[in-house]
Amino acid sequence: MMNYKQLTVFNYTIAYYAMRIFGVYWLLRQYLEYRRISLWPKEIYEPFLDIQKFIFPEYPNLFLYATLLLLCGVLLVITWFRQSILLNFCIFLLMAVINFPISLNFSVGHNNHLVVIGYFMAIFLLPGKMKQEKDYWWVQYFYLGILTTYSLAGFSKFLGIAKNVIKNSGKLTWLDKNAAKINTLDNYWMADVKVPEWMLHLYQYENLWVPVTIIAIIIQASSFLGAFSRKYLTFIMVFLYIFHLYTDFFVLADFRDAKNFVLIVLFPYHIFYLWISRFLKKTSWLQKSA
Repeated sequence: MMNYKQLTVFNYTIAYYAMRIFGVYWLLRQYLEYRRISLWPKEIYEPFLDIQKFIFPEYPNLFLYATLLLLCGVLLVITWFRQSILLNFCIFLLMAVINFPISLNFSVGHNNHLVVIGYFMAIFLLPGKMKQEKDYWWVQYFYLGILTTYSLAGFSKFLGIAKNVIKNSGKLTWLDKNAAKINTLDNYWMADVKVPEWMLHLYQYENLWVPVTIIAIIIQASSFLGAFSRKYLTFIMVFLYIFHLYTDFFVLADFRDAKNFVLIVLFPYHIFYLWISRFLKKTSWLQKSA
């Protein structure tokens, strides 16, 4: 049995390599998204950030974008075998730049921010140089950086509710019975898609949706606490995955990469410790981290 410090470092060690595999998959997803958006009129592309306007004043051509994808993919493969802070930093920069024309313009959502943040938080975390009793708190820092994004979103919802209640603004809040339903209807209307009948039937339970929504916001706001408790971290991982499934179907928010990334970086790999140890017992990186 491993103690908390040991399993924390062990879980990140596995997650580090899983992130490399996921990164290659993510690059493929960005390529497919790039090709989809490239079919749109060029006038739709409108950079959001000043740095984005400087790097990509126009939607990038295929050669440039493919070069960035290929370079990032090569670095991901290299860092599987050679752990390097400098290479990790380059991967983060490339992912941030690759994300600019895909998720940071007025015509497309910003659903890749969690992935970019995750690779930023992992820049200095090299499994081969980590010691369980000394460096586990660096992994907590890694978890905290990722989970804080969800906590801030949860707290902002509470602040929004409080503001409208105190000011008696009359605006719709999450305390209203039909808030979740109206949110779904609005998003489906904007996407010009008909709301499924089974979904409308679920929203008939008006008195149930208010407490469910408030409890979900409370859990979301408390996500950062998972950085300091393995059991709560696993609970938060399951919650966030279900939360993203809900937003996929009920809000039409495409957070496919986000929910997969959450599973990869927060998964309790230590439950398979014995199996992983036997399977990878000849690899030096596991011997250094276990």
